Amino acid sequence: MSEIEVVKASIKSTNLSDAEAEKLSSVIESIPEILKGLDNPEYDEIYGYRINETDKEHVNESIRNEILLKFLIADGYDIDLCKERLSNTLNWRSSFQPLSAAFEEKFDAELNALGVITNFQNVSQDNLYSATWNLYGNLKDPKKIFKKFGDNQNKELPGSQFLRWRVGLMERSLQLVDFSDSKHNKIAQIHDYKNVSMFRIDPDMKVATKQIIEIFGANYPELLSTKFFVNVPQIMGWVFTFFKAIHVIDAATLKKFQVLSHGDLSSWFGSNNLPKEYGGQLSKDLFALDVTNIKMTEYAEVILKKIVDEEIAQNNLEVE
Repeated sequence: MSEIEVVKASIKSTNLSDAEAEKLSSVIESIPEILKGLDNPEYDEIYGYRINETDKEHVNESIRNEILLKFLIADGYDIDLCKERLSNTLNWRSSFQPLSAAFEEKFDAELNALGVITNFQNVSQDNLYSATWNLYGNLKDPKKIFKKFGDNQNKELPGSQFLRWRVGLMERSLQLVDFSDSKHNKIAQIHDYKNVSMFRIDPDMKVATKQIIEIFGANYPELLSTKFFVNVPQIMGWVFTFFKAIHVIDAATLKKFQVLSHGDLSSWFGSNNLPKEYGGQLSKDLFALDVTNIKMTEYAEVILKKIVDEEIAQNNLEVE
């Protein structure tokens, strides 16, 4: 088989044309060059998978190629832009340590009350199996929440507590997707505004929202299937005006938005999967459906162990 045929055979999520496969092959061949130019050339992980040459340990060639393809698609198959985005993402992951936020760090109960991850087995549409839920109605006092969690208490790692919590939620949900399955290689997001009554956006919330949008847009390409905004009161029309005004969401992403004045999601997720408050048949609440025992990938475990070992070594050095 030719190199192009090998690349096409490795991609299960879509049928690549020869031209598309050739560009993906070029990106794959550029991996050593990309890694060499990083701030930390040893860091080669994205979403828990090793992004390196095929013969390296822990490299799943098919999943690696599927992830690289998402970056390539996001930049319109522009090889140079794709390589730049990959470099930036690897640098960001090396600095931010999103796997630590997902699996090592502990967050306040008030933050944990704002998010749920679900993983349904049967849904009516593709790429709605795995979803993150942001329950803004549980923000009893948005000003206090963002004031309390808007700072960085962990001086070793960047980002506010809120930002690290939100990135961790995203990273855990990505462990549930199958990158090689076109029906399950993206996730849905639900933002519930029930009981939210704000006449204008809080400045701290505005900063946090913009940070999240920018980070997700840059580092999690082609991973969003649909973003639902539910129980949105008419008075909160400013939210979506704000999204357009800050110019950090592209038109393709805006098309994935579903804005609902109610909370009935049964036509998308199926009534058999949902609690009654979301148009379902289940008597249990959403938190009873939260997936808490998410298993990380083998390489994510390797990365986290390395982080912990480095922290221990640094602490020992400081003690000495």
